[in-house]
Amino acid sequence: MKNQRNAIVWALVSWLVRRWVRQRTARVTGIAGGAARPGRVRSVLGAVALVGILAGAFVAWRRLSSPSSEMPDLEEAPVGMA
Repeated sequence: MKNQRNAIVWALVSWLVRRWVRQRTARVTGIAGGAARPGRVRSVLGAVALVGILAGAFVAWRRLSSPSSEMPDLEEAPVGMA
């Protein structure tokens, strides 16, 4: 009975250690099974798209809210080339 208990304990311990090593390796290298995970690639692309949208919205807001974007009065507008 003692040998059977030891075998079960060693099997559980070895499984936990292998699992921990796999997770640690994947976390350190950023890869799982030699290739990037599709979920991670999708997350990175989504983050890049979100940053691009926010940057574009900020630039548009700055341009539209600046005083130079307002239409000049007709009296101040140049009539022709000098």
